[in-house]
Amino acid sequence: MRMSKSFLLCTVLIATVGMSGCDMISGYFRAQEAATKWEGAVEEITYEKLEKDGKVFDVELHSRIDAPVDKVWEAMQHPERLSENSDQFKKSQLLKDEGNVKQLELHVLALDNLQQFTVEMTYDDATKTTTVKTLQSTLADINGTYELKPSPDGLKTLYIYKATQTDKIALPISVDVQRSGLKEAFVNQVRAIKKQLGLS
Repeated sequence: MRMSKSFLLCTVLIATVGMSGCDMISGYFRAQEAATKWEGAVEEITYEKLEKDGKVFDVELHSRIDAPVDKVWEAMQHPERLSENSDQFKKSQLLKDEGNVKQLELHVLALDNLQQFTVEMTYDDATKTTTVKTLQSTLADINGTYELKPSPDGLKTLYIYKATQTDKIALPISVDVQRSGLKEAFVNQVRAIKKQLGLS
């Protein structure tokens, strides 16, 4: 029934907004359906705060990686390998690599819809912290940090993401669907690091 409604809606709108508008609406339906698997608790996420005020999300997500912090940090410093280790990342092309700063073009499948970003990542070896900010995006501006904390025995790492994400356009999807998209992206980053480390 949902597919027939989607088809009918697209058929009607082609005449008024063209195929690109229909593609956009179909994308919203895909996002709604894909979001359901990320509702509620997710195994890889040990802590989450996803609060939205107006256009701004306050994000904090934690995960545990069963590897020493130095190994996780080494893997994090190669974000251009995301597309090798995650099906969600369709492209992770290195545009700039100078000192402790990298710029990348990312094509990311977010809730079954392809999004494109250009981001800059700055690495601080002393604190095992990476700052990330969007340089180009049609949907949202992101300013965040990834921080690594070792477990007391030194064998595991707490992977912490904190960010503010500001909508650049009014998104006709619910806040819950957006929360699902944030969790999906975070978990796929964690899985990519684990795969790179041979943990999955």
